[in-house]
Formats: sequence, C-alpha cells, structure tokens
Amino acid sequence: MLRDYLPLVSRPSRYLGGEVNSCRKDLHKAKLRFALVFPDAYEIGMSYLGIQILYGLLNSQEGIVCERVFSPWFDMDALLRFQGLPLFSLESQTPLGDFDVIGFSLQYELCYTNVLNILSLAGIPLLARDREDDMPLIIGGGPCTLNPEPLADFFDAFILGDGEEVVLELADVIKQWREDNGDKDTLLRKLASIEGVYVPSLFEVGYRPDGTIEKIEPLLRHYRRVKKRTVQDLNGIYYPLAPVVPFMKVIHDRLSVEITRGCTRGCRFCQAGYIYRPVRERDPQVLLEIIDESLKRTGYEEISLLSLSAGDYSCIFPVLQTLMGRYENEKVAVSLPSLRVGTLTKELIEEIKRVRKTGFTLAPEAATERLQGIINKITDEGELLETTNQAFAAGWHLIKLYFMVGLPSERQEDHRGIVTLSKKIVRQRGRGKRRGGVNVSISTFVPKPNTPFQWEPQLPLVEIEERQRYLKEELRGKGLRLKWHDARMSFLEGVFSRGDRRLGAVLLKAYQRGCKFDGWTEHLRWHDWEEAFADTGVDTSFYTSRRRELSEVLPWDHLDCGVEVEFLRDEWERANKGVVTPDCREGECFHCGACEKAKKMVLAETPFSASRTSISSREVIRKRPWVKKIRSQFVKVKEARFIGHLEMIDVFSRAARRAGIPMKFSEGFHPLPKISFTNPLPVGTESLVEFMDLELARYMKAGEVKERLNRELPLGLWIIDAHEMALKGRPLPTMFEVDRFLMSLEDVGRVFPEQELRNRLQQALKGEELTLIQEKKKGTRKVNALPYLERLQLVRKDSYVPSVPIHNEAPSLQELLGGELVIEIGIRRGEGVRPVPILQHILGLTTEEAKLLKVVKMESLPPLA
Repeated sequence: MLRDYLPLVSRPSRYLGGEVNSCRKDLHKAKLRFALVFPDAYEIGMSYLGIQILYGLLNSQEGIVCERVFSPWFDMDALLRFQGLPLFSLESQTPLGDFDVIGFSLQYELCYTNVLNILSLAGIPLLARDREDDMPLIIGGGPCTLNPEPLADFFDAFILGDGEEVVLELADVIKQWREDNGDKDTLLRKLASIEGVYVPSLFEVGYRPDGTIEKIEPLLRHYRRVKKRTVQDLNGIYYPLAPVVPFMKVIHDRLSVEITRGCTRGCRFCQAGYIYRPVRERDPQVLLEIIDESLKRTGYEEISLLSLSAGDYSCIFPVLQTLMGRYENEKVAVSLPSLRVGTLTKELIEEIKRVRKTGFTLAPEAATERLQGIINKITDEGELLETTNQAFAAGWHLIKLYFMVGLPSERQEDHRGIVTLSKKIVRQRGRGKRRGGVNVSISTFVPKPNTPFQWEPQLPLVEIEERQRYLKEELRGKGLRLKWHDARMSFLEGVFSRGDRRLGAVLLKAYQRGCKFDGWTEHLRWHDWEEAFADTGVDTSFYTSRRRELSEVLPWDHLDCGVEVEFLRDEWERANKGVVTPDCREGECFHCGACEKAKKMVLAETPFSASRTSISSREVIRKRPWVKKIRSQFVKVKEARFIGHLEMIDVFSRAARRAGIPMKFSEGFHPLPKISFTNPLPVGTESLVEFMDLELARYMKAGEVKERLNRELPLGLWIIDAHEMALKGRPLPTMFEVDRFLMSLEDVGRVFPEQELRNRLQQALKGEELTLIQEKKKGTRKVNALPYLERLQLVRKDSYVPSVPIHNEAPSLQELLGGELVIEIGIRRGEGVRPVPILQHILGLTTEEAKLLKVVKMESLPPLA
C-alpha cells in the first residue's frame, strides 16, 4: 500500500528497501523485533558504518529480526500524516510501533527534533513516562549518549560506548523479559545491571538556585556510575562482510572499512579522540580479508579506510600498497578521508593516484603555533606546504583544508594566520588548464563533554558571525573557495551538547513549533527555536557562554567515558599554559584511564610486508580475436521504476563487479566502466525495452553475461536478451527515433468515460499546437509538443498489438497495467517531450493525478537489428 504513494514523493528510492545485501526475515517467527532508526535522511544514515555493523550483527542472530527506519523527507512526512499512515520500516513496510525495540543512532545533537518527529509519526507517546508497558522500548546509542540528558525524558535507556559489544546482551535480557511477561520497571532494572546501559529514570537530578546541578542521585544502591562498554580487540568482534548497498547516491557511497578505533593524539577540542579510547588497530591480514570479501559482495569501486587519523595506522603504507596491487586492474580506488599533516607522505600520494585521485582533506584546525599548542594539535607549516605541493605536483586538482574559529584564547592574529596559510597553499597550485584549487572549510568550536575544554565557554553568536565575515572578505580569489558552518547551528549544538534535563522542555516546544532537520541549513527554523527558548524560560547563555568551574557538577558526571576527569583537568591546565602533551604511542603514558587490564591499546603487528599482484586475478591473456561489446535488452518494472537513471548506472556497474564480469574502463584521471544506456526514463516509468552496451576487457559469452548479471540485479531489473556485437557503432541514445508508451488511468482516482477520452485525444491531435511548460534549471520554457507526437490513441488492453513482438521473458501487460482501456502515445525524439505532461495537459489532470499515472514504455523504434 505504501509503495502506491511513492510516485508522489521526491527521491522515492529512499523508501524502496530491497537493496543489495539487505536482510528480509520473517517477523512472525521473531522472538525480538528490533527497529534500527537513524533520525536523518536515508542518504545520511546509510553513510554511517555503525548502522551497517548493528544491522548485520542483529540479523545474524536466530530469533532476532532487525529492520531499518530513517527520517522521512518533508513530502513523505506530510503524505503519511495526510493519509493517516504510520511510519514504516524499509524491509517489510511494518509500522514502527509494531516493533519491540526502537534503537536510535544519536550522532548529532541537531537530529534531536527528528527523534521526536519519528516517534510522533509512529503513534508512540513522546515522553517515556506516558508509554504503556506493551509499547516499544526506546533506546539510544552513539556519541551523543555520553551526555544524553536533554533526551532523558524521551528515552527508556541508552547504550554507552561500542554498541556491538553490548547490544546482544541487551537483546537477550529483553527477550527473556518478554517471555516472562514482566512489567517495564522490572525490565529497566534488569537493563541497568548490564555494564554500559544507562537508564535515566533511575537517577534524580537536583539543581541549585543559580541553575547549576547540586547532585545527581542514583535510585539504585549499586547503580551510581555508568561506564561505557569497550570492544577489546577489533579482530575478534563482528564485522559485516556484506554491507547493504543503497540504490541511491548516499553521502559516502563506497566500501567503508574501519582500520582503527580510537586516537591518542589528544587534540583538546576533539570529543571522539577521548570517548573512543583506547586505540585499537585491526590486524592488516584481517583487514585485507574483510576488504576482499566485501568487494566481492558489494561491487563497490572505492575503498575508504576509516580512522580518526588514517595516517597513524601502523601498517598504512604496506596495506595501501597491497590494496593497489590487488585491485588496480579492476579500477578500485582507495581513499583516506581523515589525515593529519605529516602522515600524508609522498609515498602514500603515489600509491593512491594509481587508480583515481580520491579527495585529500587536511585539518590544521589552527594556523598559528601559539593556538596549536593550546589545542594540542601541532601542524608544521613547512610540512603542510610540502605535502600540498606534492599533491598538486602529483596531479590533484583540489585540496580541502579544515580550520576552526572560536577556540579558547583565540586572537585576531589567529584569523590572519588562516588567511595567510591558505593563500600560501593556493600559490602552489600550478599553472595552465589543470591549475589546482583549495577549499577552505571553517567550522565553529563547540565545547564538548569529556574533553579538556568541557569547562570552556562558547563564543557568542554575534562574535562567531563577525569572525566569519572577516574570513569571507579575506579568503577570496582564484583557486580559493570558502565554506563555513552556519553559526546558528553551532550555537544550538553547543546548547544541547552540554545541556541538562531541563532542555527536554525546549526540545519538545521546538518540535511542536515545527522544527525538524535542524542540521540542514535551509530547513533550520531559527525564529521558532528562539521562541521555544523564550516560552520555556531557558537562558541559552547559561549553557554556552558561561565558563564552568572545575568543581562544578556537570550533567554527565555520572556517565564514565573511560577517561579520568583528573586527566581532563590536567589537560585543561596544560592548555592554559600552551603546553603540548605528546602522543602516548610514542612511549610515555599520561594515565588518562582508558587503558585497563583487559582493555589496552591494541596496535597492528609490524612489520607487515606488502603483497603486490601485477595482474588482476580476473584478467586473462588474449590468445584469439573476440567480440568486445555485449548489447543487452532489459526490463525496468515494479519497484525498480523508482530508481533514477544515474542510480541505475551504479546498480548495473556494481552488479557487473559482483558477477565477475571483466568490464573495460576509460582512461584518464577518473576511469569509469565503458557502459552506456538508452535515454533516461522519467522516475516512476516502467519499460520493457531498455538497452545497455557493455564493453569487455576479456572474452565472455553473451549468455554468460546475461546469466551472471541477472543473479546480481535487484527486483524489477532483469536482462531478457543479450548478444555480441561489433565494438564500433552508433551510440545507443541516438539509435531510436520514436518511443511508444502505454498509459493507464486506473490509479489516478478519477473516472473518464471512454467516449470523452477518445474525443479529447482526437481534439488534441487536430489542434494547432499543444503547449507544455517545462521546468529547467535556468527557469521555464514553452514547448509545442504536437510535432513530436507520433501516435495518440485509446486502445483496449486485450487487443493491443505492438509493431515489435514483446519478448517472451518480459512481464505481461496484465501484470503491469490495470483497467481495460489504455492510452498509447508515441513520441519522436527531441526537446525532452515526455508522455505524462502531454496527457496531463490534454485531460486537465492535477499535478498529483499526473504523478499517479501508470506508464510503460513498450517500443523503441526503429527496432534494433
């Protein structure tokens, strides 16, 4: 039923489900139904590795079904509410409220209103105290749970630390509780007995008259402080070898593999560098096995080596050498998305560029030596300039730099330093057509819990905007582009990141005023946030611009991230003196508290020798002439009609990789598979006559290509014919002069008498013109569609006979179109004329009615020989 509404929303592939490697288990046989929820758009959530890990882990367990849910975009949100439909899971379209556990991934404070919106769409009371025992348990995990106090009124429990370490233990307790038919209070007390599980209702918070916290009182004798859970060894923990491959282009559309968790560099502003301690590196041999198997099962064309600082991985160079040696011939690129200046060596640059020049992001954060000492992130300017010069010399056209404003003790000279350093790098970028560029991104410092700067004030909004204005004026010129984070969003992040339970009322009020997707600049309702703070009597300066006393009770003091508060105080004092704390991997331990008897730093074993393979295992020596191109005819029906053209190209090329089909690639800086298709179909249109040309690097029979691809293609896409052909020839998009479509009005919701339909179609053909308004990026334009109409008639479905017989492997018309009568439209190539706007104009359909038209492309003429 829900799929019937997909034509009405933008980017419907967000809601399809059924992606490669997605898991569909029988909900009725489940002992525990777990909904894994990311409170942001699908393309954001599916970029997070943590979602993939927990999804795979939970579904690997007998008796547990885990399905995914994401924040619906505004149009889908409005549609669900208008139709009275609940928010649903992707895998089985099950209402969210029917699950036993709803687990939210809390990565960013500005997603909090989305959490409330998701609960509302599911028909679940927002406040935990208002929920009955038979309602889903609401839990949260992710970095925000190290201070989840603003969400305490809405959640039943939070998982602190590494989710894969504790989630199965939590699931077992819930399953047993369900079998025992226990009450919710009993369940919460049992959950509190699990290390790493925080139940906020089992603590009471008292406040002083000045607004600071007087005490955080536990309600259970042995539940005074909740310590995060930590995976001891990455090599022994579950890791997904077949992650879900989205249909749509997501933010990080590649195979992401975690090489290290944790960091010991000790940047004093960086929360992740403290809460993910100790450092644990994945063994290089285990890492290579994960990558090899995952590539076979996903078909990705890029590997991203994830770490807070990928260059610090002990075996980074030999691992990179091995990866390039194994996958260079298959044009699989490798990216290192997070690098410290000094770890990006010339040798790494030379290895990475062997396939494709993936992006380089360097994050000095501060541009002066004084401020670098305060934040404990020393960046040698000479080293930075040498690194960027080497990247430009190696052919990179773009370098990304990250800086931060609003850092403690920041001065005007620090802002001038950002400008000076950025312009020095721009001057290195070379000459001629391939001159490089520099993107400078400016973020705002937000003091975070569990860092040495957790006691520091955040710069007022007006001062942040003043600094941004200065940088906007100064960082201009050829080859230089400035990006900045909305200061208002940083302000909200600052309020909630160090907030307490009293902010729950603000959050609820902001949501009631319509706030959601606050992390998207274009959707931030700033005035409504200001009103929410005013309505609840909350002074934002108490949470942002006030310096905390070192002795003050902080809202998260009862939550243990593994790093001792005494160590953080020492680091705060060293920051005030500008004293640098060395990386403890260099030998000296500073007793931060993260390493214990059973939880210590785990480094990859060295030396590790690179294993080079000069020829791909899929490449063979050519001993005889062979056909180099396969032309395939395929159908695109059912759910696949909602996959856009660019998305479909990725679906086919990744299916070919999984199938082991030896594709040929283009030359140059960004090699791509030599694959081409007929002209793009409008999203939502089905087709029985789509064509694809695929060039091969070695011989493979057309029948084998067809068979292999059909095993890998998703529901609704399958090849019905394939044959060998000469390499040269006209491009596919230019080979057809006319496309013919059949259209059904059955789903439109309006009945047209047969004679009225015939009259309207005949009048349109007899008219002098048929003017359509086309929306283009540069505005609108008028097009007379009449010269492009090759055919327009009403036909009975059971008597329809195409000029080219329908292939016997294609679905029947009865499967695709409802009703007895259908409209046949033939359109000549040119001016982007499409069938739906024509019929909308002729019949006077509303925009919504037009979107509900069922359209199937039946023929492309002249037929291919």
